[in-house]
Amino acid sequence: MVEKKTLTIMLASAPLGSQYADHMCRVALRALEKGHEVEIFLYGDAVHAQMNHQSPKLFFPVGEKLKELVVKGAKVYSCEICSVARGYISGQLTPDGKKDYSSTKVLDGIQFTTIFGFVESLARADKVLSFGGG
Repeated sequence: MVEKKTLTIMLASAPLGSQYADHMCRVALRALEKGHEVEIFLYGDAVHAQMNHQSPKLFFPVGEKLKELVVKGAKVYSCEICSVARGYISGQLTPDGKKDYSSTKVLDGIQFTTIFGFVESLARADKVLSFGGG
């Protein structure tokens, strides 16, 4: 049996205002269609892509495409610290000592991790792509 290859992608630019998120979603979808595992890490202003109920009339619908990617099996991680800083999650501890990532502001299926989680994703990756940043 052939082991699936893993593609890890970092999106590091805001989802609207450039085509980085558009290209990232299209590459991720193509990789899934070819049978690959896909892990996406939203970092910096890219965490705005996880916002629930976006309606970008003249822009690529990144949120809708992320939901589609999750349904098709992609793992989408968002930087916890970036998400707390931008008000998407509180990151506070619950009474049982776990972090509270619940939020109506975030698309279903988004998981939160730190940059160390991204490093673990890199270790699993056969190929790595980065979109955006500076």
